[in-house]
Amino acid sequence: MTKFTLTIWVDADSCPVKEEIRSIAYLQTIPVRFVASYDHYSPDLGEEWTFVEKGQDAVDLFILNHVNPGDVVVTQDLSLASLLLERGVYVLTPRGKLIKSFEVESIMHSKYIRMKEKRRGNYGKGPAALTRHDRMLFKERLSDILHERGM
Repeated sequence: MTKFTLTIWVDADSCPVKEEIRSIAYLQTIPVRFVASYDHYSPDLGEEWTFVEKGQDAVDLFILNHVNPGDVVVTQDLSLASLLLERGVYVLTPRGKLIKSFEVESIMHSKYIRMKEKRRGNYGKGPAALTRHDRMLFKERLSDILHERGM
């Protein structure tokens, strides 16, 4: 049986589940690439980190240009998610939500509404703090994806 390779890519600038990703990937010897802007640089982070110039979409563009079909990307960026899904990539949020292609239109519409509200000065409360349950759900979903991929 041929084992397919995949990489877990992480939009790491604001990812709260880095340790969970690292532990699951380590157990299954799956490569992980954390991608962040130089604003988050530290020489102690190791070789699994890639740093890119700061800029609104620099991390997104790097990930988009390096993923392969079947890879997994962990991101909160729903615009990036919509582009990745078209490339056959699994997209998982840090809260454990697996984004599906049929959801993209409603996701982008919701994002558009939020952006309009921000322009009006209505910022809302922002996302709730990540809970232990969210972390557990994330680990379960990531493990499920890897199992589905034969890892």
